[in-house]
Amino acid sequence: MPKVEEVQRYAFADVQTLVFAGGGNRCWWQAGALRHLMERGMRMPTQLIGTSAGAAVAASFLTGSSDAALATCLRLYAENARIFSWSGLSSLKLKFAHQHVYPAWLEAFINTATFDALRDSSSRLTVALTRPAKLLGMGGSIAAGTLAYLVDKYLWNSIHPRLPKMFGLRQDFVVLNECAGVEEAQSLLIAAASAPPIMSSRTIGKSRAIDGGYTDNAPIPQQSVDEKSKTLVLLTRHYPQLPRLFLFAGRTYWQPSQRVPVSTWDCTAKTTVREACDLGLQDAVYALSTGLIC
Repeated sequence: MPKVEEVQRYAFADVQTLVFAGGGNRCWWQAGALRHLMERGMRMPTQLIGTSAGAAVAASFLTGSSDAALATCLRLYAENARIFSWSGLSSLKLKFAHQHVYPAWLEAFINTATFDALRDSSSRLTVALTRPAKLLGMGGSIAAGTLAYLVDKYLWNSIHPRLPKMFGLRQDFVVLNECAGVEEAQSLLIAAASAPPIMSSRTIGKSRAIDGGYTDNAPIPQQSVDEKSKTLVLLTRHYPQLPRLFLFAGRTYWQPSQRVPVSTWDCTAKTTVREACDLGLQDAVYALSTGLIC
């Protein structure tokens, strides 16, 4: 485990950079916690960084559509009977529900009615992507990234993995607010959550991109010492040996109080999205009532 220091009291108003880790449905914990903080008068920091579903959750707050994001997710999941369809096997094409569910979900809060709010927001959202390793290609990069994830999760228990970069995977950052239009913004968020074959890679800029979590599930660009001290990272994975709020490598991290009670990848009616949101709400209530976050 990383060497950390427990944080007893943290001023949210001092945060300049708020990082949204990825984690699929676990990111609803972020939504529940952040919604409660915003309802209590706290303001969104000027710099946001996110990947995978974490980047999408951040975007829903910038467009003022976090409620629509939750309602649409619940509706889409309720209408979806299974994660995988066998109908495409005859043509050797795997059909995962995420391929249509995720874009439809993004449409609820990244659309023509909300794009101006996103573009003009005082908060800038930088989306982290993974670029494949040149020597491994797309397939090899996905295999290497998956192996690195398993090693870091089950053996090293790292917060920020080291293996992906050793394999040649490259982290890239693109500002969502600077997208030319709705389709470009949606494509960027889809790419940041693309884990082939569940969702196909996308061309962003001049090259293909996949889920930013393949390089780092809690993505952070290079920062100065002062920038680190003003950064809060919203994790979605629970580390039982670590406190709720802790200092690591100069940054502050806030983690769920327990394992987020939801399947990462499920997108059917039985997916416990509300429970994930409720845990975020409960953790935010606890943090404010105890003075952990003020």
